[in-house]
Parts: sequence; C-alpha cells; structure tokens
Amino acid sequence: MTTFVTDPALRIVEEKVAAGVALSRDDGVAMLSTGDLHTLGRLAQAAKERKSGKNVYYVLNRYINSTNVCYAGCRFCSFAADEFKERDRVVRMPSDEVFAKALETGTNFNQIHIVGGHDPKQLSLDYWLPLMRRFKEALPHVQLSLFTAAELDYMARRHRLGYDELLATLRGAGLDNINGGGAEVFSERFRKLVCPNKVDAAHWLEIHEVAHRHGIASNATMLYGTIETFEERAEHLIMLRESQKRSPGYNAFIPLAFHPDGNELSSHGWTSGLDDIRMFATARLMLDNFDHIKAYWMIQGLKVCQVALQFGADDMDGTHGSTDEERIYHSAGTSSGQYVDDREFRRLIEEAGYVPVRRNSTYETFPHDWVPSSSAVPA
Repeated sequence: MTTFVTDPALRIVEEKVAAGVALSRDDGVAMLSTGDLHTLGRLAQAAKERKSGKNVYYVLNRYINSTNVCYAGCRFCSFAADEFKERDRVVRMPSDEVFAKALETGTNFNQIHIVGGHDPKQLSLDYWLPLMRRFKEALPHVQLSLFTAAELDYMARRHRLGYDELLATLRGAGLDNINGGGAEVFSERFRKLVCPNKVDAAHWLEIHEVAHRHGIASNATMLYGTIETFEERAEHLIMLRESQKRSPGYNAFIPLAFHPDGNELSSHGWTSGLDDIRMFATARLMLDNFDHIKAYWMIQGLKVCQVALQFGADDMDGTHGSTDEERIYHSAGTSSGQYVDDREFRRLIEEAGYVPVRRNSTYETFPHDWVPSSSAVPA
C-alpha cells in the first residue's frame, strides 16, 4: 500500500525509525511542529504496537494529595498554599487520615498514588516510614507510588542524607514506584525562570537512576505549554532516553499539559488538542527505550486521551477512588472529574480498537474482575 507523506522531515523520521536509529533534537522539533498529522499518527501508532501490541493499560488506584503546603514557589503552580497567608486553603493530612482515605471505598485496587509538596511538617521519614509499613501490612496486594524527585530531594536535604541512603530506607519500607512529577522542563533557562527553588535537572535524573538501582521503578513527565521551546521539549526527551540507558527502570512517560487558572503563567492559556496529540506521538517515537506512554485522562480529558491511543499512547492511568479529591490540576482549572469507572475505561479503549488491560504500578497485569483475597482485607 502506498503511503503519502506531505512533510519531508517525517520521511526522514520514518527512515530512521525503520533503521533503528535514535531520533535527534531536530527530528523532535519537526514532529512537534508538523502539519502532517496523518503520517505522525501512523508512525507513532506503529511504534506503540511494536511495544505493547493491541493492549492499552489502566489501573484501579487511590489518589491522594496529602498536603498542599509547599515552599518551592513554582510559577506554574495553582496548588500550593502558604500556611501563614492562606490558612483557609491549607490541606495537611495526619497519617491516620491518609490511611483511612485510601480505604474509604474498599480494598479492590492495586496502587496508592500520593503526591504532596515541600512541606516541612510532613515530608519526613518520621511521617512516611510508619505509614508505608502500615499500608504494606494491611494491603499486601497494593503497590506504593509515592513522592516525586523534587520531594525526595527536599527530604534528603532535611535529613542530611545522600540519595542512596534515603532511597534504600524507603525501599525497605515498601516503596515500589516514584511518581514522575517535578521534572517540568529540564532546560536550565526554563528552570531559572519558572521553578528556581526546585531540584535541578541533573539531580532529578540522579534520584531516579539511584532509585532504579534499588529496585524502585519510576515514571517520567514533562510539563509543556508555557515558555519552553520545541527544542527544549526535544532535549528533555533525549535526556530521559539517555537516563534510561544509564539506569533502566522508567516504566512510562506522561506528558503534562499546562493548566493556566490561578497561577503566574496564566497568560499562556491552554494547550491545543493538536499540540497534545503531537506531544504524545513525538514522545512515543523519541523514547524508543520506554515501554509505555501514558495519556492521563485527568489532564487532557477522556476524549483527547482516547484520540491519543491512535498517536502512540498505550495507557490511560487510573480510575481514582470514587471519594478521591485530586487538587493539583483541579486548582488550575481542569474540567475533568475526580473518578472514572473502570467499565468506562474499557469501553473507551475498545472503541479505539484496543484491548483494555488492568495493571499495577509496575505493569503486572490482572483480570478486569480481579479482587484481593480475603487475607488481604484488613479487619
């Protein structure tokens, strides 16, 4: 069958992919700016199917923002609260409340996903180690997907620990996976202007690589849609690809579209649907050593994420518990809800021509009607 390519730069991309040659920064820029969406989608979809066939993954999970107190001061953030100036906005859950929140809707889930901020009263080993052990004892079938590299860097400095010692301690308490947040854009220019108080790119990558060597998996992200250039986006993906070569352990890459409500970068507005699907496809083609590209429905919405399955994505993230309250993107204006029934995930995936597969954080798979044994249910 003859295929028509209207963008000559994508013909070069196609030839490199066929030859197994890693794509360059210029290739990334070409894909992020192309008008030939049909070719881009065809190439990304083929790359996705070489990785995971017809499978598209989802997880039954609980999502908790345990604190929104944060002193990082990132200009894109609408989530963080100043505990002295915005006391009515502060959320800081005691560990008993976090534990109870996770169990509010039962135990039939495979992942606890918790993200907070740079909170000096919560982000400590004294808070987290007992809570992690409590989760592992009560819910042995559930994987703990906790912290971002930014949070871990803050915790390490607070305790005056090296990354190796910190991550060995957390692994011993049951940490299975590190969340991908805090990466933003690795560009030094970007970070100086947007998030100067957050862990830098080199240390973000180092934390993930050390974690992988301790048997802790991780995800990776990029926040796109503000002041970054296409060149900086492409360089970010290349840095992740090189990190995976040095220390394998990244499961998935998740493009995070900027949301503008209530933050200092609001003038940049919302990303477009075309920018979103170009981002998914470019990530799939450039990250040839990542197994999964995640279309997180909470961020781009279910409709764009369903289209993303035709542009290289093979994961729609998690259901969330029916009583969960995601605060990061809802503070910034997302119109997505808080919860999706897993039957809706399966319907959307099947409608896109794929096979829905239930997973956990590290992509072990389960029948869609799997339930934990009675021995895993706490009294």
